[in-house]
Amino acid sequence: MTGAELTVWQRVRRYAVPPRMIAECADRRRAGDWRGACAAGRVDTDVDLADVGRRFGSATAERIAAELAGFAPDLLRWHLPRALGGRTSLATALVFTLAPRVDVVDQDTVALQVELPKTVDGSQRLRLTVAPLGKAPGPELPGHLWHADEAAGLRAAYGGDAQRLPFLTPDGAPVPFDGFATAHGDGAPARAERSANLLTAEHLVDAWREAGLELDDTLPAFRYSHYKVTREQVLGHRLHLVALAPAVRVLARRHAAEGVVLNADWRLRFLFTPDGDTMRVRMLGEDERRSELPVLAEPCYRVPPDLELLYRGLIAPADLHPLVRAALFPAAPDGPVAARGPAFAPVRVRCRGQWHRIDNAGGRLVPLDHTPEEVQREQALKALGGKVAGCFAAQQGWTDGRTRLPRALQDQRRELMQTILHGDTPALLALLDAGLDPHVRDGRGSTLLHLLRCLDHEVLLPRLLAAGLPIDVRDHRKRTPLHVAVGWVGTPALVLALLEAGADPKAEDDNGTSVSDLVEYKGMEYYEDESGENHRDLKLIAKYIEERT
Repeated sequence: MTGAELTVWQRVRRYAVPPRMIAECADRRRAGDWRGACAAGRVDTDVDLADVGRRFGSATAERIAAELAGFAPDLLRWHLPRALGGRTSLATALVFTLAPRVDVVDQDTVALQVELPKTVDGSQRLRLTVAPLGKAPGPELPGHLWHADEAAGLRAAYGGDAQRLPFLTPDGAPVPFDGFATAHGDGAPARAERSANLLTAEHLVDAWREAGLELDDTLPAFRYSHYKVTREQVLGHRLHLVALAPAVRVLARRHAAEGVVLNADWRLRFLFTPDGDTMRVRMLGEDERRSELPVLAEPCYRVPPDLELLYRGLIAPADLHPLVRAALFPAAPDGPVAARGPAFAPVRVRCRGQWHRIDNAGGRLVPLDHTPEEVQREQALKALGGKVAGCFAAQQGWTDGRTRLPRALQDQRRELMQTILHGDTPALLALLDAGLDPHVRDGRGSTLLHLLRCLDHEVLLPRLLAAGLPIDVRDHRKRTPLHVAVGWVGTPALVLALLEAGADPKAEDDNGTSVSDLVEYKGMEYYEDESGENHRDLKLIAKYIEERT
């Protein structure tokens, strides 16, 4: 994993699953309230157990109910793939199957399925449904990634044994890389380390064999040269090799399949075929789709980011999700994850040829090295359209999203926006109580009203309007919060709330597109259920907008 990816994963672990969410999900789960756990974990549920019983039988309904009783939305969110590329958002437009707790499945097996968000910039809410698997089910997530009672299985899935985890000593310290080649024993941790050493030396086949995989390294044929797979690409993919054979055997057995497919990227695909005690692997060409075979989910084949972060010293066991910590470090002290949030602090700014201090206690910038008279003069200059600089330019950048901020303030704003993106409404309310400037904007000019798609609008909308934010405030592309709610996967409830607060559906963005145009032409197509509550709300929205225009 590259340094940039590690930095993003470190930020994911800091913000994407807030400690408050973990605690609330656990409380509701222990109370037997799976719907409450889903609400705390920001999962929209479309599961009616009575309807499941009528459609698929009482035995299926009882099994689904038992799976829901142990469902840990926060644990699932912890393990889901991320967009990366500098973003901490969930990977988009994916559907995963939560592995049914049965021995064998087929296309008629009814299972819980989770849908990930449609955009990286929209709400990070998940959607939980129940349906037959069909002929091409979404990749299957084993129970240790989402079920509280099976979380202890994560240790074995990560290639750990009773003594330690791969790349780490029994007490969690990193194993020096020069010790990988001489790692002793036949346990999975030692084999993972020897395999990693062989990969570094570009001994591809030997590295896979060390992990219990017989790889045919014949490169697949492709019709066009720019599609071709190279040996360097194969070597460059960081697969958790030691975990592959066990995961494939379980999946193949459950689906009664001859093999399992791993889609490393849009070109590089592997076919795993169990053959007695041997696991044979070869790469697939462009004409070998094998869509009838089950697909290994990314969290089952990637090098676990937690192992990488622990190895690099970027997180400690105490920073792990409690269920993950208990699985990986059973001797570690139990307890909640420490609360985390934006680390606001004073910064130094170059101003009039000198270094000045700006306090950012609570998210409101206050120059510390200017007299009240100087502050008043700069405010008057700004009101008259004059250009401010130094400390006052930093103040302006905090609330206009255009003026360049010093690096330290950019970092602090980024941390604030991470809190918002991942839906920590209580943390944002606490920041507002502590003095956060409600007029703060991100680098796109989005205000807190534009970002309501990620938060609990019922609590925040009245407060932000009371703080003086205009309901039709514009971002850098002249989009209003209503534009964003309609076009960026806001909920129908949020759209209606903005309209009822006076948002103008005729307001146009910099392309001349109004919200009415978005509803008519874009059609909010991401809501596909034409019979459910979302469709009903959309019709209300269309009617409301029609009346307003």
